[in-house]
Amino acid sequence: MGPVQGNEAVSLDDLGLLIGRISDDMRAYEEVLAEQPAESLLPNLRVTVEGIGSSPPRRPPFLDRYMYQWKDFVSGKRRDLDRGTVRCLSWEPDIATSMQFLQYLQNFGSELTVRHLGGLVRSCHLKWEGSFPESPSVVTIGDLVNRYERPSPIIQKWKSNMDAILSKNGPAILSRILVTGKKNFRAFLEEWYLEPQSSFVQKIVETATAMCRDQLAQPSRSLLRLLFKDLLQWPDWKLRDFKQEVGALVLHGSACGQTREILQKFILLHRDLGDPRLPSNLKKWAEIPEKAKERVLQWLSTYPLCSLERVYREEKGWFWRRLGEGTSKFPEGSLPRSS
Repeated sequence: MGPVQGNEAVSLDDLGLLIGRISDDMRAYEEVLAEQPAESLLPNLRVTVEGIGSSPPRRPPFLDRYMYQWKDFVSGKRRDLDRGTVRCLSWEPDIATSMQFLQYLQNFGSELTVRHLGGLVRSCHLKWEGSFPESPSVVTIGDLVNRYERPSPIIQKWKSNMDAILSKNGPAILSRILVTGKKNFRAFLEEWYLEPQSSFVQKIVETATAMCRDQLAQPSRSLLRLLFKDLLQWPDWKLRDFKQEVGALVLHGSACGQTREILQKFILLHRDLGDPRLPSNLKKWAEIPEKAKERVLQWLSTYPLCSLERVYREEKGWFWRRLGEGTSKFPEGSLPRSS
């Protein structure tokens, strides 16, 4: 009597045959695996490994002693800075982009980390105005980024695209990539590890908006979504620049049909614009070019006065309603959101 499996007896000969078949199957599977490309093996593990180090570096906690150290260093009372001080000051834009600090980093005894470099690039982008993009500080920070040799998805992304990240043409380069790909803007910023509240990103917003405007002759749904949902709704627009861009869109030769309808609704619902025929909105339209205002008035000449509010109806959700009237037939999601 051989080993018992369940209620059946298995002879030693049968067990030997079973082990032989299992061994043959394992050898055959090994040959199949050897023929498959390496990238197809263990995909979940590969994705996990590739994601290591891809989270944007966070700003370190600020302590007053770091600033005291820096003041002593500038005055000549100190010759060196603590490593924690260097890491923290890399995130202070005025200090991080000063040549005195950058020259110290070039001769820093320890290797800079992703956190140091992330702070330096962010500091550059926060000061991205006027002649700064062509300053020696930007060149020096670019050199420091290029010197980093350890594996890092963030630094590798930047090193492979230095013209896009640290050159005066960077916002224009990234704008072309964004508009060509019609990507979600916030996802695009995460992909490139960019600081949303920086002047650098605002330049991308302005440049990409103008590029979208130039393509309105043949707009796609993705282009209109990028323009009206992401770019024009960006919260860090300077109000004057925003209104100049709206005026340019109104006066654009392709502002007709569906594009005109979307633009008109966007204007009527935006908190900094609204219906120009209403006395309460006159000041809001003061910075809009006069020709653009006249064109909007022509568009609205047969349109009811539009002062809208959001109202909630039980079991039906949010709706747009003209003040003093019944509920609009348009659910909130069908109209561009006001900022």
